[in-house]
Amino acid sequence: MLKAIQIRHLYCRPFVPAAIRYSKFIVSTRPTQVLQHHLCYSSASTAVDYSRIRIYDFNDIDRLYTLLTSYALNPSRADTVSEIVIDADLWANRSSWHHETEEMKSFKGNVKGHTALLDYVQNLAFDEDTTAKIIRSIDLKKKYMNGFWSPKDGSWPRENVQFAAVAITILLSLCHNVSTLYLAEHLSTKILVEFLLKNNYNQLQKPVLQKLKHVRFMTSSFSDPRVYGTLEILEYMQWIHRLPSLESVTMEGLQEYQAERTLFVPRTGNMKKMEISHCDISGPFLAGILSIPKTLQHLKLSLGGLWSTDGGLPLVRPFHVGLALAAYKDTLQVLDVDLDYVVQNADDRYWDCNEEDDGDGWMAETQKNDYGRDRLALDKATSMEPEPEERDVEEEYGRTIGSFHGFTRLTHLSVSIITLLGSWGNYERPFHLVQSPPFRLVDALPTSLEYLCIYGYVRGDNLDVDGHIDELLAEKEKKLPKLKIIEGIDKHIPSLKDIFGDLDEPAEDDVYVRKEIDMEWKEVEHDLK
Repeated sequence: MLKAIQIRHLYCRPFVPAAIRYSKFIVSTRPTQVLQHHLCYSSASTAVDYSRIRIYDFNDIDRLYTLLTSYALNPSRADTVSEIVIDADLWANRSSWHHETEEMKSFKGNVKGHTALLDYVQNLAFDEDTTAKIIRSIDLKKKYMNGFWSPKDGSWPRENVQFAAVAITILLSLCHNVSTLYLAEHLSTKILVEFLLKNNYNQLQKPVLQKLKHVRFMTSSFSDPRVYGTLEILEYMQWIHRLPSLESVTMEGLQEYQAERTLFVPRTGNMKKMEISHCDISGPFLAGILSIPKTLQHLKLSLGGLWSTDGGLPLVRPFHVGLALAAYKDTLQVLDVDLDYVVQNADDRYWDCNEEDDGDGWMAETQKNDYGRDRLALDKATSMEPEPEERDVEEEYGRTIGSFHGFTRLTHLSVSIITLLGSWGNYERPFHLVQSPPFRLVDALPTSLEYLCIYGYVRGDNLDVDGHIDELLAEKEKKLPKLKIIEGIDKHIPSLKDIFGDLDEPAEDDVYVRKEIDMEWKEVEHDLK
């Protein structure tokens, strides 16, 4: 019988007060460039077309009002927008910092645009109460931008947050060609969350984001760059996983720390590619994330590299990932996985592969309510999850990620050596495996394989591993006729364990540096010919 994945709290690490953990942290300087950017804003929001819109700071929020009135008068102008960045940390959690923005200083009212915007909202087919709240928020924003409303009771920060959520909701409904969406931490305003949920489950009269292909969950620009960002990963997933054009979901430098949402119906998502890079996620929770796609073709997965909230490592076993991937043995084409930083402990001998997952625990009813009973039923109705099979996980996986022999379409495999063959059992060279894997390496690879890369292998470090490698090299032409490229044997390619060391967290000078991604407003370059 089909069951939604319920992730047990048995695997959660103990709570350590944030005040203790963050005593060594400093305020990030990352947003400096972003905060300075608004100084060069002009009042040309109504005259410029954009391909990327960012909602990050207070000037962005004020700028949205001007832009939306322009789009309401000429909706086709919104068709140039292909990317939207939503980073709520600064305006949702630090709204008392609000000050006069460049957009306000140069603001010129647009009565026709305001009226057109209100008319547009009336036609969005929201319920009466929601429509009234949106109209009130827009009217207050207009008064504020014109300098006619300056409350003394401190209510404006709250009203500004509400307007930001309203403006984003309207923006998403106007921009029909959005292909990429960036979602950062702290996005929780009710009106926007409900809008995204209803849209994802096709419960809006006029659905939005129908051309959305790529979604990136990310750390806020205001967060300390040395620390994993924290967001409700499964809640965010529930906003987008059913969208018809969705192709990929990416997350980088995130942690699941004390996640409130732990339930998700497997095999319901339309994404075919997932990238989970340098994250801090426990094994059962990670397996739940990996089980979301209906069909997974491409996966890049790595854990470790930053500082976690509690200072520990997530409890991860390679078989957690292996079991989740087994569902995609007929579809997975490219796999890149490195778990070595979090599974390297040789003394960890007391774990049971066959331990049952407590999916009907005391929190199950609360999780179902948070998921939404109606949405739970909708997801179960579309799930491609097969009936569970009886299997001896210890016998099939042991301390490894398992055999890939049955992965009939897998052509490119990059995998770290401990993830592949299991933990090492002593502290001095030459090392040995704690437990022999339930397969020989050459027999664990699929005949479809064309490219193999092994992270973290050094000849002579582990005699047991050397035996597997020698056997692979001797028999690959016979057993793996398509395998033409092997990397990481003659020349060492470091795993995350090699890069970040053996401690629970890397030294400050060694922490992972996130990829630089341009998320500023981007104007459309029109052909003047």
